[in-house]
Amino acid sequence: MNIKSLFISNKIKHLALVVLAFFSFTYNLHAQDGDVALGETLFKANCAACHFPDKDMTGPALKGARERWIENSSEENFYKWVKNSKSVIDAGDPYANKLYKDWNGTAMTAQNLDDAGIDAVFAYVEIYEPTTAPPPPKGEMTSQGPVETSSLYWWLLAGLLIVVIAVIAGVKGNLAAIARDKDGEEQPEQLTVGQSARSWAWNNRGWFGVTVFGCIILLLAVGMVKWLDLGVYENYKPEQPIAYSHELHAGNLGIDCKYCHNAVTKSKHATIPSVNVCMNCHKTVNEGKDSDGTAEIAKIYEAAGYDVDTRTYTGETKPIKWVKVHNLPDHVYFNHSQHVVAGGVDCKQCHGNMKKEDVARVMSTEDLNNVGVTDDDWDENDVKFTKPTLTMGWCIECHRQSSVDLAGAPDGSYYNEIHERLLKDKKTYKRYLEDDVVTVGELGGLECAKCHY
Repeated sequence: MNIKSLFISNKIKHLALVVLAFFSFTYNLHAQDGDVALGETLFKANCAACHFPDKDMTGPALKGARERWIENSSEENFYKWVKNSKSVIDAGDPYANKLYKDWNGTAMTAQNLDDAGIDAVFAYVEIYEPTTAPPPPKGEMTSQGPVETSSLYWWLLAGLLIVVIAVIAGVKGNLAAIARDKDGEEQPEQLTVGQSARSWAWNNRGWFGVTVFGCIILLLAVGMVKWLDLGVYENYKPEQPIAYSHELHAGNLGIDCKYCHNAVTKSKHATIPSVNVCMNCHKTVNEGKDSDGTAEIAKIYEAAGYDVDTRTYTGETKPIKWVKVHNLPDHVYFNHSQHVVAGGVDCKQCHGNMKKEDVARVMSTEDLNNVGVTDDDWDENDVKFTKPTLTMGWCIECHRQSSVDLAGAPDGSYYNEIHERLLKDKKTYKRYLEDDVVTVGELGGLECAKCHY
């Protein structure tokens, strides 16, 4: 091979190496992007229960963990620790034993990940940046803030108008007196306010009588409306000691209602969850989406007597004074377990779409009727109400519209027993099945003694 051919051959090899290096670099870039995406998936599936990327949780923050292992032990032991921490501890690695001691003698759960999977997780962890919720628009009130009302301004305006009318009347009277003096007329006898009012009423007795009659009718009508509102608590939403968000917990996080209200299937009352139920999650989740959320979580720690820094209980507890929202008169009997278990009633039937609510409130009839219509969280409510929530008419509407599957009831159940009794009374059974539906009302759900002591 001559020199020229050798030179050309070397050039080709050099060009090939450059091209190979370029494609290798490009591939590595794409591989890194893929690793980050894979790492996020693996982190959420394997690590998120105990670790945050950037702060301590049940376990230490993962960002910078590889570098800490390399500095204090070795990268080889770093991989071994993730796969099986006990093996590194038993091998006597000083840094592994220090971690084990610092975290209250809790070994890291073994992870079924290979080296590439671990690399992907830490590629995601190292570029992780926490997201913060944007502040509310200027002038917008938050759900827990005070609610402004314009009623005060209307009252002030009405008072101002009364003052203006009184001043104009006084000026008019003075001008009339001056005109009479100018014309040489005799001034009338000065009357008191009461005498003037009676004189005016007598002189205008026709219109005055009609006005008084109309006012009486109006007062009676207003009184009747107010009387009908007695015991109606729609949209009642008291301020609670902790601003618990149902939208966050039941909506975004998908926590089932029965996890917190765990007595609903066994008791007359659904019960407010104890602080221990809250601590099941918040022993590790100590920060909210914003500073307000973190402050509310701190109230849970205060109630439980939990020191987040040492992750221990101090024993100094403080009860949470929740405000009851759904109130019924003392003479009314309502059993949650009877409705949820025997009746198969879904929580949404009475409580609406709590996935879009913050602190609890008494839902209005419109809210309940819109479940499944204006949102996609559930199917539509079976019952359409016209009476105000938590009133007697509201319960009766539900009992009249709610059907019962007697034939499909399990053996030994309440409805199965009712079905057996009805089969013995063919005439009654046939009458109930005229519309192919057996309602709660037809099974005695409208009897007074069912709900009243």
